[in-house]
Amino acid sequence: MVSISVTGMLFAAMQHAKTLRTTRLLHQLPSTARAVLRIDSAALEKTAAGKTLLAALVATEQLSEIEMVCALDPFEALSEVVAWIRGPDDQPLQSIGVMLKGRAASAGTLAACHRALVEGRGGTVLRLDGPSGPMLANREQQSAIAVIDDRTIVAGSVTTVSEAIGVQRGTAPALIERRSIAARWPFLARGSSISAILEPPGHWISALERVAERLGGPFALEGAQTIGLLVESGSAGAVVFSIDVSSAELAAENAARMRDWITSPPEHLEPPWTDLLRTARVSVRDRSIEVTVDVSSLSTAL
Repeated sequence: MVSISVTGMLFAAMQHAKTLRTTRLLHQLPSTARAVLRIDSAALEKTAAGKTLLAALVATEQLSEIEMVCALDPFEALSEVVAWIRGPDDQPLQSIGVMLKGRAASAGTLAACHRALVEGRGGTVLRLDGPSGPMLANREQQSAIAVIDDRTIVAGSVTTVSEAIGVQRGTAPALIERRSIAARWPFLARGSSISAILEPPGHWISALERVAERLGGPFALEGAQTIGLLVESGSAGAVVFSIDVSSAELAAENAARMRDWITSPPEHLEPPWTDLLRTARVSVRDRSIEVTVDVSSLSTAL
């Protein structure tokens, strides 16, 4: 008979393994990342809510261009898509980095696709030997790409790609060191087809507060530390926004403002967004606010 202590050890080991899987990404991205989006392509295939959300946010033309130029279906070719926005603490958000992991395509195929897209827009791709390693970059060095392993590439500005290579080589700090993101990411990423997190710069919060004042609506992000999004694998319509606030008191106050705004939305808001807002449900747990919406109505409206 297996003892209680052994059972407990097995459970703890399983939980630790799950945590390692969900935090893996935080060890691969640079600490300068202020916002992260991850898409699990295999999980997305069976998640209607995720497909609907992407269709609402990503232009069809962008995906069609990849299919025509590279002869690749973006989601069949890839196992994972990761995008992050770079922004050091003392500066505004600056540039976007992308990490692509191949499923039906190798890193070489993905790199060739990137080159074809750049050259198709009139750009030129050159080999650049930077301090962190070799990469391909356009002549102006505004866009670069590097092969991480036989299935993984990183693309973005030369600075962004250099930082990502540095993390892979252990010469640059990883995102796991950014405490607010590291604390919330496991909750958002575990079992999700789409997960995202933003650590909003202070000037963003101030700007959003001014916008809310001009529109005559309540400001419901006071004290926000991180803003997250998750779409659970297999979800038919539910998308969850998770906001971590500096105190439980502020979380309760912000949640009340959100409920008021949902009950009496701005006059300029039109369908299908008014229909989406009617599905919103707000809950609070300690310092965290969760807003759950049903995006299934968007599939026919957009």
